[in-house]
Amino acid sequence: MNTIKPEVVSHNNKGLIPKKKVRQMLAVKTRKTFVKDYTTLNLNHTHFTWGEIKLLYALRLFLERGKSGVFGRQLYLQLLQKHSPQEILKSINIDLEKEFQELQNQWIYKT
Repeated sequence: MNTIKPEVVSHNNKGLIPKKKVRQMLAVKTRKTFVKDYTTLNLNHTHFTWGEIKLLYALRLFLERGKSGVFGRQLYLQLLQKHSPQEILKSINIDLEKEFQELQNQWIYKT
């Protein structure tokens, strides 16, 4: 029998969350923008784990509250070479762990 880790919401038997649900969760306005986000991070598939969602959410927060657009994505990738997503967001006064926990809690209550 498959055991699912407690932090993973079981949307299917593998504990993965479909791309469409992730886009709704992160409140990305257009599909095109969402595609740019996950291809920027080399995550090109139909289902995501919570760890991958956290990476996408960090990018979203950086683009929304920091530098936006093409230059924001390039800057984020350059910073990601040397720093973790938590460090990058901490530099612009965002606590990734707290923000992601809130997002996760909201989503778990909805489903």
